[in-house]
Amino acid sequence: MQALCAGNGSNFLRTSAYCYRSVRPLHCRVHSRHVHMQKAMHGLQRAKAFMQTIRKGTLRKLYRTAMQMEVDFFSAQPGTGPPPAIRMLVVDFDDTCTATDTTSQIFNTATSATVESSAESEKADVQNRLGTLKDKLVQNYVHEQQKLYAELLPEGATNPDAIDQQKATAFVDALTQFDRRMNQVVVDSGILKGIPQGRLKAAGEQIGLQAGCLTVLTRAQQAGVPTHVVSVNYSTEMVKAALQRGSLNIVTAEGVSAEERHDVVIHANELTYEQGISTGDIIRRVQGGSDKDALMSELMHHSSQAKADSTDGADANAEASKLAVYIGDSSSDFAPLLRADVGIVVGQNKRLRQVAKAHGVKLLPLTIAPASGRGEEGALYEAESWAAIGAFLFGPDPSKALTPHPGSGPGAKTGIKVPRVMTVAGSDSGGGAGIQADLKTYQARGVFGTSAISALTAQNTRGVRGVSTVPTQHLSDQMEAVLSDIGADVVKTGMLPTPEAVMAVADAVRAHKVSTLVVDPVLVATSGDSLAGSEVAQALKTYLFPLATIITPNLPEASALLGNRRVSDLPTMKQAAKDLHKLGPQYVLIKGGHLITAPSDPNRSSSDSQPSPASAPSHTPSASSAAQDSESASANSAAQDSESAAASSAAQDSESASAQDHDTAQDDTHDSDQPVSELNADSSLEEAHLQQQASSQHTDTDRAEQKTAQHNGASESATGKASPSGDPAEKHESDAPAIDVLYDGHEIHVLESKRVHTHNTHGTGCTLASAIAAELAKGREPLTAVQRAKAWLGEALQASAPLHIGRGPHRPLNHGFETTDWGQQKAPLDLQKPSLDLRLYAVTDPACNTRCQRSNAEAVRQAVEGGVTLVQLREKSTDGGAFVHEAQQLVDFTRPAGVGLIVNDRVDVALAVGADGVHVGQDDIPAKAARALLGPHKILGVSVKTVEQAQQAAADGADYLGAGASHVVAMQCSKQPPRTALPSA
Repeated sequence: MQALCAGNGSNFLRTSAYCYRSVRPLHCRVHSRHVHMQKAMHGLQRAKAFMQTIRKGTLRKLYRTAMQMEVDFFSAQPGTGPPPAIRMLVVDFDDTCTATDTTSQIFNTATSATVESSAESEKADVQNRLGTLKDKLVQNYVHEQQKLYAELLPEGATNPDAIDQQKATAFVDALTQFDRRMNQVVVDSGILKGIPQGRLKAAGEQIGLQAGCLTVLTRAQQAGVPTHVVSVNYSTEMVKAALQRGSLNIVTAEGVSAEERHDVVIHANELTYEQGISTGDIIRRVQGGSDKDALMSELMHHSSQAKADSTDGADANAEASKLAVYIGDSSSDFAPLLRADVGIVVGQNKRLRQVAKAHGVKLLPLTIAPASGRGEEGALYEAESWAAIGAFLFGPDPSKALTPHPGSGPGAKTGIKVPRVMTVAGSDSGGGAGIQADLKTYQARGVFGTSAISALTAQNTRGVRGVSTVPTQHLSDQMEAVLSDIGADVVKTGMLPTPEAVMAVADAVRAHKVSTLVVDPVLVATSGDSLAGSEVAQALKTYLFPLATIITPNLPEASALLGNRRVSDLPTMKQAAKDLHKLGPQYVLIKGGHLITAPSDPNRSSSDSQPSPASAPSHTPSASSAAQDSESASANSAAQDSESAAASSAAQDSESASAQDHDTAQDDTHDSDQPVSELNADSSLEEAHLQQQASSQHTDTDRAEQKTAQHNGASESATGKASPSGDPAEKHESDAPAIDVLYDGHEIHVLESKRVHTHNTHGTGCTLASAIAAELAKGREPLTAVQRAKAWLGEALQASAPLHIGRGPHRPLNHGFETTDWGQQKAPLDLQKPSLDLRLYAVTDPACNTRCQRSNAEAVRQAVEGGVTLVQLREKSTDGGAFVHEAQQLVDFTRPAGVGLIVNDRVDVALAVGADGVHVGQDDIPAKAARALLGPHKILGVSVKTVEQAQQAAADGADYLGAGASHVVAMQCSKQPPRTALPSA
C-alpha cells in the first residue's frame, strides 16, 4: 500500500477503487493521506524555492553584513593599526629595566672590596661592621620615606577628579629633596669608599633585567629612534655594563657628540675616584623626580628644535605629530611621565598608582594611547609587560615569528637541548641529602646533573660521625672543570661551610655568566643552633644573594639572615620575604615547614593561627636565642677547624639525644608535628657542620637510640598522631596545612598544601631546591617551577611513607618513586596539579587556522601572548612524525610562558614530547588506561555527557571534565548548517 501510494496517480486510483469496494474506512484513510501528502509536497516545493531565494539573496546579505560589522568592529579597536611614529624614547633604569635592587649591589660591592683590602685578622670585623651599616642605611631610608609619604599623601584626603598640576609639582619637589638628603646620608656614612675603578662594571654585568627590556631598546636603536636611559644609580659605569649586551651601542651623556645621539645614551650619577679608588662621594646628576623631569624637558626641547631646523612645511607638521615617549615605574618617574607625549607605566608599582590617584591622574590601557600627537591631558598609560610596550611602539616583534621545527626539513639535523643543573653542596654518605639527593632529584626531574662538593661527611640515618671541609681551591677547580666544558643552565647551592667557599661560588657564577642561581642557605637547625657562623651568613648576603634567581630559607634561616628577628607566622613570613628581597635575589621562597598553624579559616586572620606555647614544639620559640648562643667563641673556634679533636669529639656525640634536636633546616612540606627526624630536610649535612661547633661529649649509641625512641614517642604524643589521650586539639594541630611564601618583588604568593605524615623526610630541603632548579633549567617561570617542585616532592613524601631504610630517625626519600616502587601505597595521591589552570582554555582548530592561512603553532603562539592558561592540541588530520614535530614545537614556547599543553587523544605523542597531559573522549582510550600510561604527575582531561560518565571519569583519575556544549556554534567543518536561529530583531 505504501509503495502504491508513493507511485503514480493511476496506481493510486486502482488501489482506491479496490479499497472502496472492500473496506470503505481504509479508502477514506488512504484518500485523506493522499490529500495531505499533496499539500505537503506543494509546501516543500515552495519552501525549497524560498530557501534557495534566501540562500542566494537575503541570507547571504545578512551573513556578509554581519561579517563586515565584525571586521569593522575589530579594525576599530586600539592597537590594531600601524605603530606610532616616535621622535624620542626615554626609559627609566632602576626597577623599570632591572629585576633586582642595584643600590644594594653597589653597597655589597663596596663591602667586598673593603673586606678584601683589609688585614686577614680584621676581615670578619670589617664585614660585620659594613653589613650592619648597610642594614641601618636601608632601614633609615624606608622609615623616613614612609614618614614623608604619610605627610604628603595623608589618609582620608579627597582625591581630585582632574589633574592638580600645582599639587603634583609640589609633591615631586618634596620627594626630590628627600632623595637628595638621603644621598648625602649615604655619602657621609663612607660606605661607598674603597671601590676600585672598573669593579662596578663586573657587578653591572650580573644585574638581572626585566624580560623584554633589551629587546625594546634594540628595536628602538634599529628604528633610528633617539633613545635615552635615565637613572638615579650611583654609578654610570654599572648602568652601562648592565645594558651593554647584544648589539646595543651604549654611550654616556657626558661629552656625547651629535653623531652619537643615535646610540643609547645614559644619564646617571657617578662615583668620584682618586688614584682609581672611590672616595665615597658622588657626582650628582640625577637624584630624584625633579632632575628626571628637567632632563625630559631638555631632551624634548632639543628634539623639537633639531627637527624644526631640519624640516619645513608639511614635513615639519609631520615631525611635530611624532611622539616623545617616557617609560617608568616609580614615584620619581611621575613628573617626566606626565611631561611626555605618552607616559607609559610598566609593572605593578602600587606607590606610583597611589600618587597618581592622589593628584587626579588617570591610568588608561596602553592600547588606547594615541599613535600621533599628544595623549589625554592628565593621563598615563599602563602596560603589563615590556612585550606589550614593544608591540605598541614598533608593532609585532619579527624575532618572535615561528620557525620550522629543526627536524622538519629534508635532511635536517635534530638538535637536542639537554637541560643542565650544577649543584654545589656537601656529600651525604648515607645518600639521603646533599649532593646525593640533588643528583637523584635531577635524574627524576629529567635534567642532567653535575656537582662540586664543598664538604665530605661520614654519616648514616642515626647521625654524623665525621666531616671534612673541601679546600676552597679544590672547590673552585671542580666548578671550573664542569662549567668550562659541560656548562650549566642553573647552579644550585647547598651547604657552603666558609665565607671563602661562598666567594668561590660567586666568582664562578660571574666568570661563566650563569644566568640562573638557586641559593639554599643552610644556616640554622630546627633547635635554633647555628650551623654556620655570622661570617657565612654575611657572605651569602653580600656575594650570592645579589646574583640569585631565588633563595629558599626556612623560618630559622630567615630569622638568622635578618638579625635573629622573629619569623614565626604568616605576617612575619611575608615581611621577611620582602626584606630578604632587598638583599638582591629576584625571588624569595620562605619555607614554612616549621610553622604550626591550624587549618585555613577565611574568617580568621593569620595571626590567630599561631600555636599556643603549650602545644608548640619546644624548639620553635627558642630559635633566635639558640642561634645567638651558638655563635659563641667556642662554637666559632670549633667551626674553624673541621678536623680538629673538638670536631671528632662532637661527631661522637652526633647520635646523642641532643643531636636528635639538630635535625635539618630545610623542611617545607612535611609535618612540624612529626618526630624531630621529619621536621627538617638536610639534617645530615647540617648536623655535620653543627658537630664542628658542638661542645657536648660522652654519649654511646645505645643511649642515643633509647633517647631517640623516647623523643619520637613524645613528639607523636605532642602532635596528636599517636596521642594516648586522643585530644581533638592535638589532631587538629597535625592536620594544619604546610604554608610557604613566595615573593617576586611585586606580589606575595601564599602556597598552601596538604601536609604528608611520614618519617621519611631526610633531605627534603635540598630536594625541593634541586627540583626548583630542575624546573628552571627546563624553562619554567619561577612561580611555576616552585609549584611543580612542591607537588612532586609531596608525591615523593607520600610514596616514601611506608619505607624503612636504616635504623635511625633520619630516613631518606625514594626519589625514584615514579620508576621504582619499594612499597605499596596505602592511599591514592591527593595532590593539586599546579599547572592545571582552566581560566582560559584554548583548543586548536586546524580547519579554521587553514582558512586564516596560519598554522596551529602560530595560532597557539598568539593565544599564549593573549593570555590563555591551558592549550589543547586537537589534530585529527595529521599523524606520525609530523604530529610529534608540531606538538614539540608547541611545547617549546608554551612551557617558558607557564602555559600547560594538553594533547587530544594521543597519549603516545604527549609522552614523546613531554606535554603536560592528555584529553580523551568517550570513544578514545579509556581514562583509566590513559592514567596508567601517564602516571600521577600528568594532567588527564575527559569529555563527558552524563553524570554517570563524569563520576566514572573522576574515579578513573581525571583531573578535569569537559562537558557541553552550553552554546551550539559552528566550530568544525560540517555539511549541515549549525542548528541556530537568526535573531528575531
